[in-house]
Amino acid sequence: MTERPPGATSATEWARIARRRRVLVWSGAGLAVVAVVAAVLFLLLTGGNDGGDPATFDPVDRGAESSATTSGTDATSGAEPTSHPGASSGTTGSANPTATPGAQGTCRIAYRRAGVLYVADPDGSDEVRAAASVEGAFSIAPDGRTLALVDATTGTLALYDLATGARVAVGPANQEMPVWPVSSAWVVYSTGSGSGARVLRVDRDGRNAKTLFTGGEAAVSPDGAVVCGIAHAPSGASSVVVYHGGRAASLPVAGYATDVACSSTRVFYSLAGDDGADSSIRSMSLDGGDVLTIRTGPQAGSRVSFQDLCLKPDGTRVAFTEAGDDGYSRLFVMGVDGGGSRTLSVRRDDYPMCWGCDGRLYFIEGNAIQGEATKLMGVGADGTGRVVIVEGASR
Repeated sequence: MTERPPGATSATEWARIARRRRVLVWSGAGLAVVAVVAAVLFLLLTGGNDGGDPATFDPVDRGAESSATTSGTDATSGAEPTSHPGASSGTTGSANPTATPGAQGTCRIAYRRAGVLYVADPDGSDEVRAAASVEGAFSIAPDGRTLALVDATTGTLALYDLATGARVAVGPANQEMPVWPVSSAWVVYSTGSGSGARVLRVDRDGRNAKTLFTGGEAAVSPDGAVVCGIAHAPSGASSVVVYHGGRAASLPVAGYATDVACSSTRVFYSLAGDDGADSSIRSMSLDGGDVLTIRTGPQAGSRVSFQDLCLKPDGTRVAFTEAGDDGYSRLFVMGVDGGGSRTLSVRRDDYPMCWGCDGRLYFIEGNAIQGEATKLMGVGADGTGRVVIVEGASR
């Protein structure tokens, strides 16, 4: 992999790259887990072990899963405290057996390691096992009480109450990170593809699912007043869709849109480059006016696009990546006016998990597709205070 992927790319090819990259990134962790499982099985078979059940590596147990379309929820076993062998030095490295994650609305983070989703304190301590999951998009509510997971095996969104262990299956969902407002009262996700793609909102208990608009790549303003997304026409033309005040408006943009984020007053979106223009990040008002270009041209060359736009909850900074095929991903942060841009990657691929409840930006460093070791990192909003939180973590 080179630092500057060569060659211009058409809008049609960008669509293929985006789909391919999403599958590669979310499956990279799965490939790493398969390798770990194989190693464990080899040790068990050659070391005379009695071959006990390696429950840590099991996929999500869907045996008694309830559905949001039926009454009630199914309470399974509660969140399970575990040891924390992957914590970086400087953390406690142990779970608190009396902890009830999210019970008091505490600040928590979520990550995947060795086929299991965990939640923990922002420094990686008090780690608690939340769900078995080899791969699939996930996110934790800002108040730390609910985990949203799109299981890669079934393609179903499930919501986990981290205090009780109750799990509710919501329905089919795309492999895109579910997004929450700061209130954590509901979550937004997408389902379907092409003209059948839809963005939906569902309450945190799995009830009252509602279609907001046609499109995908959903984002939510921190205050929950605006939901935005992207719709692509068969011709390749793109529109940014804004849901505000109970109405959805489709706003055509001048290029192929690759990602979107929104505040209560503006929409931020990225456009792929083509033979006549560089990739760019732009912003506009909710009615499509006052269009501003805040970033033009990636550092890595023409065969990457701006992806993973993520707005800081206070609306002051936006994180993004320069992303290409085969998992290439360099992480940046800048002010919403384009000023104060900082490079957060040090010649390694980084994959943002967005801003945490403590104001830090969390991301996975290391390209699992290329066989690199991965780790969960945290960094301050100004790009300082870069720290390893959990070794071996992935998204």
